[in-house]
Amino acid sequence: MITFRIADEDDTHVVSQLLGDLFKEVGHTLTASEIADIFLQIDADDMHSTLLALDDDGDAVGVITIVESLALYAGGRIGVINELYVVPEYRSEGVGKLLLDAAKELADQRGWARIEVTTPGEEYAKTLRFYEREGFMAIGPRYKYLG
Repeated sequence: MITFRIADEDDTHVVSQLLGDLFKEVGHTLTASEIADIFLQIDADDMHSTLLALDDDGDAVGVITIVESLALYAGGRIGVINELYVVPEYRSEGVGKLLLDAAKELADQRGWARIEVTTPGEEYAKTLRFYEREGFMAIGPRYKYLG
């Protein structure tokens, strides 16, 4: 049975390890050490939540990060999922869906108008289909500016 808990400073190592594995898969260059430093900064922010999925042994098998944002186009407060990762052995076991369900529950509790998710490109068609099955719809590409 999968259980959940909100990650805190004591979980820095496991969060940085999981997200480091995710970033390797999608071609990001942050190291686990860099992720740990960033996690400690954002963990102190009340608008950001990191949720861990744990197996029967208490081992982390998935992680989701979500932050509250304000958007006039969306009608006010929204949640933005920035990362979602499930360890390979637990993929297709429903862990990703459970993490999304927990994010949806958080959205209801916080009164968010909607949830948006940062997705990888079209080369990750399986990931995009997963989000679509869970009720998400494409709203257009995102761009970044590195100042």
